[in-house]
Order: sequence, then structure tokens, then C-alpha cells
Amino acid sequence: MKVMSHARTQCQRSAFTLVELLVVMSIIAMLMALLLPAIQYARATSRRVQCLNHMRQVGVAMHAYAAKDTNKQFPPYGTWGDYKDSSGIWQPGGFFGRQLRNWVVDILGELDRQDVYDRWDHTREHDSTFSGANGLSNHDLIRQYVLAVLICPADHTAQGIPGTLSYVVNVGYANIDGSLSSGSGWGSSNYHNFNDSDLDFNVNGIVNDAEDQDVFRRSGVMWRTVLDRSGDGNPTKTLPSGSHGPDNIYDGLSNTILVTENVNAGEKQLWGDPDPRNCATVFPIDPDTSGFDSSSYFPSAPLDPAHPYGVINGARAGPEGERPFPNSNHSDIVNIVFCDGAARTVSEDIDLNVYARLITPEGDKPSASVTPQTPVSGESF
Repeated sequence: MKVMSHARTQCQRSAFTLVELLVVMSIIAMLMALLLPAIQYARATSRRVQCLNHMRQVGVAMHAYAAKDTNKQFPPYGTWGDYKDSSGIWQPGGFFGRQLRNWVVDILGELDRQDVYDRWDHTREHDSTFSGANGLSNHDLIRQYVLAVLICPADHTAQGIPGTLSYVVNVGYANIDGSLSSGSGWGSSNYHNFNDSDLDFNVNGIVNDAEDQDVFRRSGVMWRTVLDRSGDGNPTKTLPSGSHGPDNIYDGLSNTILVTENVNAGEKQLWGDPDPRNCATVFPIDPDTSGFDSSSYFPSAPLDPAHPYGVINGARAGPEGERPFPNSNHSDIVNIVFCDGAARTVSEDIDLNVYARLITPEGDKPSASVTPQTPVSGESF
């Protein structure tokens, strides 16, 4: 009897009790709660570092382009001009021509994609569906080739979609005097030209005089160009590249933004699109000069109250293609490549005037009537 009782006891104790199971489950849940945030943080950090690596490659490619450029300039943010129609005849495309390409196309060779660059038809628009000798149109070329170096891993709207773009270039201050969502608004038919500021920087009552144009060009690193390849005088408003180069960044290469993130770039999913809303970033400046004078307007860089979201991560939620400002999905920061090629993180809580001064390549340079801004200290961002 004692033997049987002992066997029964052993049989009963071979299983866990309900209390023991609950304790084990509670411990596992607690460990998961502790581990999951750490895992998520590690993944976020990995995405941020990978993004920085991509941007660093873009920065190196920019410098390689400038080194071999005749004028030692960075590429234009966008190129417009005359184009060939389906019959191969040059067409003017209006005063400023048609949208041919953006900075991405210009540096494809420096990004180790000479194969893609050689297949690009430079005589046609970026979204042309005309198939050339290689059997591909520019539109097809963009759609068929995903360029991973142009995509931030944290940009969820760009993953696995051909033609997407997460990075944009610094084109300076902007008077956004039209809708950002309209097809005829700012960035579309109202172009961002270095010689057309629509701002009275020197507050002399004359908008866009020669000094205004000079000060305006000093506010951004890369600018638009308009070409007349056929030589027939059309487009009538040709424009040389106003882009700066590494040798004339007066404010300091390490203090001037070259490339930044924008998760709202590339609405049309065409990485060759030169519309500045899709390939560039600006600082929206208040066009109202009342209350300012020539000694304060440029240095203070007042943010346009009509676009208060024109700051770092101020328009992270979009909409796509309508917010040409630095926006990232990284927590509290945005990744930036400076003109010295260094890739760094910058806090979204940066002082507004410090951020505005990081935009300008020549804002510290004296002008006849406009007082220069205060140089940026490396400890301020």
C-alpha cells in the first residue's frame, strides 16, 4: 500500500500547477516588455545609421561631381530647357522650357550607376514615355530601377517602390507666394530662381533689384538652370546654373547644409523630377518686410507665418509632394549632409535662427545695404 501511495504521489507531482504556470507566464511577459523596447530601439538605430551611410554616399557623389565640373559647382537642383518631340524636332517648351531632370540624374555616375546614366535620354523630359535607341524611355528607366542609396530605410512610403526618393538638396530661402498643392503654384509654374527672389531684402521699396538677387543667391547652395540646346533662342529665358561649389561656401563647409531628408519627397515617385517640391528643401521666409530694416531682415530670417511647418520635422505627416522641408521618421532628429561631406544628426529642437543660418552658404558675407548674419558656432547645433 505504501508503495502504491508513493507512486501516486510521484504521478501527481509530474505536472505544473496553475499557479506555477501563471508565474512563469508573468515572468516571460515581463521579460518581453523589457526586451521589446530595446529591440525596437536597436532597429531604429540601425535604420538611422543606414540612412546616414546612404546620405554620406550622396554627399561624396556631390563633391565628385563638383571636382570635375568646369566651374567647380555642385549640380543644379533641377534642369529645364528645350526638348525633342517624338519626331526628334526641338521644341522650346515655353519661356523656361520643360522639366528635363534633377540633381539625381547628374550624379548617377558618381553614385556608381553609370549604366543608368548612359541610358538616360538628355534630349527629353524626365517623365518622357518616348523609347530611344536602348528601348527605354526616361519614365521607364526611373520605374525599372530602384536606387537604394536614395531611400531612407525609415521612409515607409518609399520602401519597395521604384522611382522613390527620400533625400533633397538645399535651395535656400523661398518666398512661397503660391499654393504648394497647386499644379500652377510655387515650384511648378512659379519657379525658384536665384535671380527672382520676390523679396525686398535691402528694404528700399524695390523688390528683386540687383542686390536682392545677390543676397537671395547667397541663401541657398543649389539653384535651377535653363538650357537652350538647339541654339534658336528658345526657351527665351535661359538661366545659367547659380549653384555654389565647395570653394565658395563662405559660411564654412561644416556649417552649411547640402542634403537633408524629406519623407514627403517624390510624390510622383520619379527620382528624376526637378520640381523643387519633390527634390529640394527650402526655408520659407516671411515676405512682409514691414517692421524690418536692412540691418535685421536677412540675419533674423523670419519664418513665414503662412508656413509654420517649414522647420525640421514640422510636416512629418505630409502631404507628399507639398512640403519641401526637412522631415524624417527618426525620433526627434533629421539626418543632414553638410557641405564638407560630413553626415550628422540635427535635433528638431534646434534654435530657429541657427537652423536658418545653416541653410545659407554666404549669409555671413557683407553686402552693400544688408547686414550679414552672425556666424554659426559649432556648439550651437
